[in-house]
Amino acid sequence: MNKSTGVSYIGSKRSTTERQAKHSVISLIAKEAARDLGGLLQSMFDGIDDSLFELANSAKTNNEQNRFFEAMREIRIKRKGIESQFSQFIHTQFEPDTATHVTPQHDSRRSEHLDGLSLVENDDLEEDVAITAMASKAQANFQGELLKFNARMTRAYDLTNVDEINSPLDPKALCKAFAKACQTLEIEIKEKLIVFKQFDRYVMSNLQPVLEHANKILVRQGILPQLKTPGIRTGHQTNPGSGYSPEQASERIKAGHASSSESGNGNSDVFPELQALLASMRNTASASARTTNFKTRSPQGETLHQSKRSAIDTNALLSLLTQLQKQPFAETSTSKDAKVIDIRSALQNQIAHSSTSAEQSAAFSQVDDDLINLVSMLFEFILDDYNLAPPFQVLISRLQIPILKVVIKDKSFFSSNRHPARQLLNALAKAGIGWGESVDASRDKLYAKIHEIVHRVLDEFDGDIALFTQLNEEFQQFIQREERKAKIVEQRTKEAEKGRIRTKQAQIKVEELVSNKILNARHPIPQVVSEMLKNGWSRVMFLAHLKDENEHQWTNTVKVVDDLIWCLQPLTETKDRQRWVAIVPKLLKDIKSGLENVSYSTTSLDATMNDIKRELTTAFKNPENILTGGDFARSPGKTTRESAVQKQLASRHEDLAKYDDQINQLQVGQWVEFELLNGSKFRCKLSAKIEEADCFIFVNRMGLKTVEKSRRELALDLSKHKVVILEQGQVIDRALSAVMSNLKQKAGS
Repeated sequence: MNKSTGVSYIGSKRSTTERQAKHSVISLIAKEAARDLGGLLQSMFDGIDDSLFELANSAKTNNEQNRFFEAMREIRIKRKGIESQFSQFIHTQFEPDTATHVTPQHDSRRSEHLDGLSLVENDDLEEDVAITAMASKAQANFQGELLKFNARMTRAYDLTNVDEINSPLDPKALCKAFAKACQTLEIEIKEKLIVFKQFDRYVMSNLQPVLEHANKILVRQGILPQLKTPGIRTGHQTNPGSGYSPEQASERIKAGHASSSESGNGNSDVFPELQALLASMRNTASASARTTNFKTRSPQGETLHQSKRSAIDTNALLSLLTQLQKQPFAETSTSKDAKVIDIRSALQNQIAHSSTSAEQSAAFSQVDDDLINLVSMLFEFILDDYNLAPPFQVLISRLQIPILKVVIKDKSFFSSNRHPARQLLNALAKAGIGWGESVDASRDKLYAKIHEIVHRVLDEFDGDIALFTQLNEEFQQFIQREERKAKIVEQRTKEAEKGRIRTKQAQIKVEELVSNKILNARHPIPQVVSEMLKNGWSRVMFLAHLKDENEHQWTNTVKVVDDLIWCLQPLTETKDRQRWVAIVPKLLKDIKSGLENVSYSTTSLDATMNDIKRELTTAFKNPENILTGGDFARSPGKTTRESAVQKQLASRHEDLAKYDDQINQLQVGQWVEFELLNGSKFRCKLSAKIEEADCFIFVNRMGLKTVEKSRRELALDLSKHKVVILEQGQVIDRALSAVMSNLKQKAGS
C-alpha cells in the first residue's frame, strides 16, 4: 500500500467514526427530547382531566355536564395512543431523511391556502388558528434557544446552511403533530380547543428546558460549544400563560412526570391568537380584494403599509394618546350619540396639525396597529352590549384611550382576568347591570361614583397601572357598603314574601282539601256540618299546617274531617256501627276543643255542636233513610267530556312548557329586564324561588320587591318577548369572546 492510499484510508476511517459519533448523538437527543416532551405531555393530560372535571362540576345544564364527562372519558381512552403517536413523531423528526429534506415554500402555496381559506370548515379554522397561535408564541419566546439548537443540528447532520434543515423541534411541527395525533378524539371543537390550550400551557410554553437540555448534549459532544446569539430573547422570563416557571418545568422534565398542580392565573396568552386572526383577516381581505370592512385603513381608504413608511415610536404614540386623553371630545358623548372614538383618525389629525409637512401622515407598527384595532372592537362591543344601561355605556366608553395606553404597555390585559384595568372595567359594568330607565342619574350614588372614577382615570392616568388598582379597591369598598344595605332589605323582603306565600298556600290547600272531601263523600253532607268544616274547622287546619313542620297536628286535623264524614254515611255493618259508637264521643270532643282554640263564635258553638250531634244520631239510627235518598240531594255527576275552554287551556299549557328549561336555569341573583304594557322597562334581580308555590320574587338594586311572577306568568312573558335575561359574565370576557368569534368569521369568509 502506497502512502497516498494509506492517508485516504485513515481519512475515510476517521470520517466514518465521526459520522457514527454524530449519529449516536442525534439518537441520544431524539431519545431525550421524546422523554422530556413525554413528561410534559403526561402533565398536560392530568391538567386536562382536572380542567374538564371542574367544567363539568360547574356546568349549568345536564347536557353540558354530560358532554364534559364524555370528553374526559374519550381523552382517557385515547391518551396512550396520542402519547405513543407523538413520541413516534419526535423520533421520526430526527431521522436524517426527515431532518434534511426541506420542502420549499413558495408564495403560490400561500396564495392557494388563502384562496381556499373560505372553504375550510369553521372547526378546522379554529384548530388552525389555535395551532398557529401556539407555534408563533413559542417561536417568539424561545427563538434564542431554537437558533442555537438549529445551528448545532445543522452541523450534526453535516449540512452547511441552517436553511437546509427541518428543525426536529420546530414549534409549528410539534403543534401540527399533536393536532394530528388528536384527530382520533371524537369530541366537539370546544373540548378540543381546551386540549390545545392545555398543550400550549404545559408543553409549548415549557419548550425552553427541552431545548436547553438538547443544546447541553450537543455542547458536551463538542458541537459549536462557543455559539452565541446576542440580542435575542431566550425565553428565560416566566411566560404568563405557562403552567410552570422555567425552573419548575426543568424539574418536571428531569423527573419524567409532571403533576397537575398549577401556578399563575390560569389564563392562556390570548394576544398572539388575536394577532394571528388579524393577520389571517388581512391576508384573506387582500387575496379577495375585499377590504371595505377592515379597520386598518386610512381615512382616504388606503391601507397603511409600514414597509413604505417609518412607524411611529411606541413612546411617541403613548405621548400622543395622552394628549388626546385630555382633549374635550372625550367629554361630549351622551347616551344618544355615544360612539367608539376613531383613534387612528384622531392621531393622524393631531400629527398633521403639529407636523411641518402637510403630506405627512401617521404610520403605526403592526403590533400597535393591531392593538388599536382590538381596543376599538372591545369598546364597540361595550357600546352594543344590551346588558349595560346606556348612561353607563357612555361613561365606560370614555376609557377607550386610557385602556389603549394600558394594553400598549402591558398586553397581559387580554389574557389575565386579574389585570387591574380589566378588573376595574368588569366591576364598573357589573355594578351598572341593575340600573333602570326610571332612575335619575343626577341623584343616583352609583352613577355619581362611576362618573368620578372615569374622570379620575382621564385626569390622572399617566401610564402607572397602579391607579387602576387603587380605584378598583375604592370602588369595591363603595359597592360592598351599598350591597350590605341592600342585602339587609332584601333579606327582610324575602322573609316577608315567603311568609305571605306560605300563608296563601296553606289557605288554598285547606280550602281545596275540605271542599274535595265534602264533594267526594259517598252521600251528601248535611248543611250544618258543611258550614262548620268550611268556616270553623278549616281555621284549625290552617294553624296546624303553619305550626307543625312534621305535620302530626295537620294529620290529626285531617283525620277529624275523615272520621266526621265517615260517621255521617249510612252504616249497616255491625263492625262499622261498633266503630261509630267508639269514636263519636272523642270526635265531638276534638271538634269542640279545636273550634274553641280558634275562637269560634262562643254564642253559636254550643248550638253548632248540638246540631252536629243530632245529624250524627240521625245518620246512625236511620241509615235506610240515607240509602233511599232522605232529605239529601245527590251531587250532580261529573261530566267526562272536556270543554272547548279546557282544551284551549291545555293547548296553551303545552305551548308554554317549552320555556320550562329556560326558567329552570334562572339562578338566584340573576338580573332580568321586564317590559310593561306601556312600553317602559325596568330591571330587577331574582331574589327567591318559592318552590311550594312555584313562584319567583324579584327585587331592585335596593333590595325592595318589584314584581312577583308565577312559572306560567314568566313563560307567558318569555313567549311574548316581554322579559330579557341579562348576561352575568364579565363584560371584558364577553367582549373578547365576541371579538375573537367575529375575527374568526371574517378570517374564514
